[in-house]
Parts: sequence; structure tokens; C-alpha cells
Amino acid sequence: MQVYCIRQVDLPYVKCPIPSRDPTFSFEQRGWNYIRDMKFLVSIFILGSVVGVVHSAWQADPPFYAQQYAMVGGVRGLFVDPVGDLLALSPSREVFALYEESNGDGTINVIQELIISSVGLALNHGLSFHDGFLYASSANTVYRWPYTPGNRTQVTVGQETVVNGMPSGGHNTRTIVFDEQGRLYVSVGSSVNVDGNSDRARIRRFSLNGTLPIAFNTGEVFADGLRNEVGLAWDLNGVLHGVENGADALNRPDIGGDVHNGNPAEEMNRFDQTVGTHYGYPYCFSTHNLTGQPAGTQYAWPTFMGDGTHTDTWCRNPLNNHPPLIPMPAHNAPLGVDFFRGQSCDVGEGAFPCNSTGAAVVAFHGSWNSVIPVGYRVGMFPFDSEGRPTGDEINVVYETPVATCYIRNCFRPVNAVFNANGHLFVSDDAGGQIIKVTYGMAAKPIRNYVVRR
Repeated sequence: MQVYCIRQVDLPYVKCPIPSRDPTFSFEQRGWNYIRDMKFLVSIFILGSVVGVVHSAWQADPPFYAQQYAMVGGVRGLFVDPVGDLLALSPSREVFALYEESNGDGTINVIQELIISSVGLALNHGLSFHDGFLYASSANTVYRWPYTPGNRTQVTVGQETVVNGMPSGGHNTRTIVFDEQGRLYVSVGSSVNVDGNSDRARIRRFSLNGTLPIAFNTGEVFADGLRNEVGLAWDLNGVLHGVENGADALNRPDIGGDVHNGNPAEEMNRFDQTVGTHYGYPYCFSTHNLTGQPAGTQYAWPTFMGDGTHTDTWCRNPLNNHPPLIPMPAHNAPLGVDFFRGQSCDVGEGAFPCNSTGAAVVAFHGSWNSVIPVGYRVGMFPFDSEGRPTGDEINVVYETPVATCYIRNCFRPVNAVFNANGHLFVSDDAGGQIIKVTYGMAAKPIRNYVVRR
């Protein structure tokens, strides 16, 4: 099946109105209307009128420019493959490859090809490609399929199980990344708000040279004490970093009682320590906005203070608890991170500038445990030439106003990745959309958006 949405170039996003009540036109998604017909090619030519559709009010301020790029239901995982195609995972069953074609008149077509259809596997987040295989994860299992980048056709070979036996329940995303040696890293978050120990909340590392599948609990504990390290990415020096979601409902009478609105900090962690280093959870937390204390100050979580071991002093010893690289605002829910490597900087049209090389971008999904909604944005954290954060943060794309996000659909970024052209792509699962961000100039208008499945 093929679907055409012909874009009117002066509209900020494409709209495909449903022209009839024919039952073959089966569903509608926020921001775009999809028309699906299993027998016919449907071509819809957009006229000047705009139909009313509820959509999030994301925006970018110059020098950043944001464009609605594609609509993929519930989209979460993104990955740029070796030929530059943007791979996108739509829970719970599909993976698409997206690429561009030039029309020669300053506009482009965006083509979206179905490459994986996985009924029954409950894929939910993780997505990667390595050494001839496309990898995706469910809450319990990592799967893979043979895939040739640029092939852009549906894989007909069945999935192979790579890692199984991951614990279910609780935080159920399973982020997957590979290092240059081909080792697989899988992060698993906590089972509840605050567990009794860190046995589950870890990143494990696997060599895939032996027999598959591999039992999850046999993987090497690469990093320990990570409550929910959803986003993982390598910096320019080949060091793995992660972004962690802190706990909720913090109340400690001796430091102010209910301090949960500004604490604990969300964290960016740098995994440059000895394998198996502990990063604090569940015994310790980092402050972000606590009166009289700088952000990142380490404290013991209240439920462990009486166990005879986990005191504030214990938590402030880096041999017990390695502190975060960047303490970030509480409850913003960081789910994705990527580093800008200078791709096409100052050369490509709309590429991020060379002085942003080494910066981290973080997708903040948005809060639920804060009186005032926070997050709902993508932020950029500059790093200096030594790989150290400068302490600055720049809003790239953000929801406005966030004050009403608890009662309406808002921009909920999940993942953020750069491509070879120096453009940033952001997935928004609540909106079922992918946003393209350029620097210094608007992206080329999209004339045609074509979905093939």
C-alpha cells in the first residue's frame, strides 16, 4: 500500500483531510490524517483550506528552525543508518526507513518505507543497527533481523532472539547501543519508584560472538545504580553517556520536608569509570533545587538512612557513589541523548554550526510528578574542547505554554539524533510525529510525503 500526502508548501505542517466515510479510510492521527486503503493508491491533493486538527504547540526560535517531517504512530526509537536513512520504531510492531528525494525546485519528498512488521513481539523502544543486522527491543527481549542499509524493502526473514529473560514490569524501555568492538549494551530501569537495591537498575554488556540467545542475567554489569537510564550515546571521545530519570515523591524532613518539586535532579552520567561502578540509585540522590545546596549535592534517600550504612557522608564518597556529570532539572524526564559530531557543520544547508561540535542534545519527555509541568522540550548542553560541560543549556525545540500540559496533548520528545547533514531529528510519541530541526535557515519544504507499507 502507498499513501500520498501532497504538501502545500506554505503550511507549517501537512494535513490530509478525510474525503469520505468509506470504511476503507480507517484511522486518524493527531497532526495528520492518514488515509489507508489496502487495494488502491490514494492521492490527495491539498487545497488552500486547513482542517481543524489538535496538535502540540512546539516551536523553535532562531537560529533553530523546526519542521514537522513525518507522522509515525507512537514513534520512539530513532537511528540513522550507515547510508543516512532515518530508522524509526513505531510500537508495538513496525520499523520504518525514511529518506528524502529532491524535486529539483527547492522542495523535497519524504519517503517512508516499512522494513519490519513484527506482530506479537511488542517492540517498544530500543532500535539500533550493527554489522548487517537491525536490532530492536521489547520489555523482555532483544531481537535482530538481517538488513542492508539503503535496501528500503520489507524484511521477510523472521526475527532472531539475541538477549532474552530481561525482567518485566516497572520501567519497560530497553535501550540498546553498540560500541566499536561490537559489544551490545542494554539498559534496564527500576521496577518501582524506589527499589530495595540496584539488582535490576543497571546497564549490562554482552559479547555476541557466541551462541544466541544470551540470558540477560549473564551479561556483564557495565554500570550499576541507574534508576532509569533511558537515553544512551557515545561522545566524540568514544565514552558512553546516559540520561537518567530520578525518583518521585521525595520527602525528607531534615532538608525541608516535601522537596519533590525541585528534586531529585535528573542526571547525565558519564561512564568513564571502572566497569561495575555504582552511580547511586536507590541509596543516594542528587539535588537540583534545594535551598542552600548547589545542584548535584549528594544525599541519602530517606528510606535507607536508618540501615546503618547509607548516610549522606556515605553517598558523598565517590568510591561508593559516582556523582553525575550534569544534574538536570527535576521531573523533566530525559529519554534521549545524542552528541553533535560536526557533521557538515558550516557547510551543509541548515547544519548545526561547528562551534556546537561535541554538544549533547537531550529530549525531555515532560513531567507528571511536578505541581507545575516541566520538560516537554529538547535542550542542548555545550561541551568544551576537553569534553567538559560548560554549564550552559540552550532550548532547541519546546512546547509552549507548558502550564496546561497536564490537561492537553503536548510535545513529548523521546529521542533525538543527528544525521550526516548536521540536521537533528526528534521523535514525539504523544504526537506520533518526527520533527526535523535545522540551524540558521528553515529546512527545505516538503512537497510530497509518501508512505509505503
